[in-house]
Amino acid sequence: MTMQLIKIFLLFLLLGFYTEMVTAESFLKTYHLPPLSRVPSTDSLQKQLNNSKVLQRAEAVSIPLTMIETHTIYEQRLRQSLTENVPQWAVDVPVIVFSDAESSRLNAVLAQLQGSHKIILTAQTIVMDEPLRLPSDTWLVGNQTVFLAMNNDITDTVIINAAKNVQLSNINIKTQGTGVRIVNSQLIILNNLSFTAPARGVVIQDSAMIELAQLIVTHPQQGGIVLQGDTHHVWLHNSQISDGQNPDNNGAGVLLTDMQVLPTTINFPTNGLAQAIFPLMPAPHALLIEENRITGHFAQGIYSDGGYGNLILRNYIADNDKEGLCLDFGSVNNVIQENTFIHNGFRSHQTDESLKQDLVFKFGKLADGSSVAKLPAISLDNAAQNLLIWNTVRDGAGDGIKLVRSGLRNLILFNTLMNNNQGENSRFHFFGILLGNAGLEPELTHNTPDEQSLDFLPAIENIVAANVIYNNHYSGILLDKDSAFNDIYDNMVRHYQNMPLESASSRFNSIVGNSWQITEEKSGWFDWFH
Repeated sequence: MTMQLIKIFLLFLLLGFYTEMVTAESFLKTYHLPPLSRVPSTDSLQKQLNNSKVLQRAEAVSIPLTMIETHTIYEQRLRQSLTENVPQWAVDVPVIVFSDAESSRLNAVLAQLQGSHKIILTAQTIVMDEPLRLPSDTWLVGNQTVFLAMNNDITDTVIINAAKNVQLSNINIKTQGTGVRIVNSQLIILNNLSFTAPARGVVIQDSAMIELAQLIVTHPQQGGIVLQGDTHHVWLHNSQISDGQNPDNNGAGVLLTDMQVLPTTINFPTNGLAQAIFPLMPAPHALLIEENRITGHFAQGIYSDGGYGNLILRNYIADNDKEGLCLDFGSVNNVIQENTFIHNGFRSHQTDESLKQDLVFKFGKLADGSSVAKLPAISLDNAAQNLLIWNTVRDGAGDGIKLVRSGLRNLILFNTLMNNNQGENSRFHFFGILLGNAGLEPELTHNTPDEQSLDFLPAIENIVAANVIYNNHYSGILLDKDSAFNDIYDNMVRHYQNMPLESASSRFNSIVGNSWQITEEKSGWFDWFH
């Protein structure tokens, strides 16, 4: 009940600024964008859009597009909510110095405490002979203290369950299980923690008002940081998550998912994360993920399985074997802004079994052992009304930005895409921006329509504008079969292999004012020099 009341309060706090947002200049108005809904009511596509699960989801979630399209104000208010709702410690908070070296003894001390306390650890190493359980109103501070979990029966090293006002600082956690698990809790800070080869670094379930700062997660075996279920108002920043060893989609550096139970083994089916897009299930929302380095994972850098109303800002996302970022399974109304994506999607580390689970093993491998089926830096699959703005995407194996299927009403503007298509081979070549219509994989056609959790629509009503697409792409932009009512304008496409824009669609798309459509004139500088 407490968590539900907090959620209602926080959502009212965001919605309380709604009047200010709608009176402020929205993104669509600032840049004079066309209206999002452009399919005529008489067109057969309109019925498909009305019935699409992903658009029904986008309109039903608690953070609508009208909030995030005024993205600067939304960011300010979300940041304000996060910074004002964190543990506050009085100057004279009672201090306890703990010098023993077993977690069981520390648990015994914590169980006796009443009220707020700061516990300072003096031992260099604390052996985790049992999971450490942090109660409410506890600030546990180490001095780069090592939590050493040698017992494989300890699946969760630190547990924060049904607690509030908790902070954990300056700890190195060495475990084969999960480093920190937070469940049904709020007002939590984890700062200056490191995790060496855990199963997962941090797992947060159904919790709110959490700050994760200056975390280092290296070589996680199952996944880096997981935000799960009805988790919201989490601020992940200035952290490094690197070298994850799990190639499955649930092995991403940062995973946002509405799954209730995560798998504990690898070779998880590629569609295994899929829950029903609509009706809604609790999913991570109102997250601020910024200024992180997310690199070197066998899976994606960030994987969003149904997240909404999230801000992913100014992250460095590089050298991930699969996509840098996936917005999948009903990810709607998110802002992806000013991130840098470099050298993602090469599929150099996936095993044969993993490639089979991803349904691409049949396409074969290159001489270096990597799959011929490279991946984009950013992919959207059953994703709608997301803002992708001011990102840099370069040196990727596959497409720069790819709408796989059912990419609806996304805004792709002011991005720089350079030198992607690095994984071009005799079987596949790749594009700067691909508006796709992948359909249903043949291996999954045995599912009945009622069993299918996704829509299978072409790209419809997206806006692709003012992007720079430069060098090495097979073609700058591809419109796949039946893509319709997309607006493509003011893009600068240069030094492509084939053509600036390819279209396999016979449907109407507005394509005007792009670099290949404008008669070039010599600049004033040319006349001045000559």
